[in-house]
Amino acid sequence: MSAGFDLWDIPLRALNINVRKRLGLFLNPRNTVASDWMSVAEHMGFSYLEIKNYEDCQDPTRRILEDWQARCPGAKVGKLLSILENVERKDVVADLRDLIEEDCRRYIERQNEPPVQVPEVDSCVPRTPERQGITLEDDPEGNTTK
Repeated sequence: MSAGFDLWDIPLRALNINVRKRLGLFLNPRNTVASDWMSVAEHMGFSYLEIKNYEDCQDPTRRILEDWQARCPGAKVGKLLSILENVERKDVVADLRDLIEEDCRRYIERQNEPPVQVPEVDSCVPRTPERQGITLEDDPEGNTTK
């Protein structure tokens, strides 16, 4: 498989736009010889009526990937590749494997980076002494209302 990581552990959200577009180029055209997006959707667990509703989409492959990712916690890259192999689309797996693995590598690197936000947010603390002790009854001109 891949060096350093298991595709069965990588969530589908690791796949970027380029890979998803290319999947659509392979799977969107209606094909009588090879399996298309409908076979993939069926193997993902979509019902007949759901699949029929996707027919009106301009890019049904993109939609089924997004919906599968949203509704199935087990939507992993390894599972997608397994589905593609089960529907006899080894050509897609072979052509996109390097791009998919690169997306997964980048995803893992981003997960290992420290977060951009600091652990403690201190922007609410007054930084100048004159701002301390101001209440709703204070007058900016210094006049007292009492």
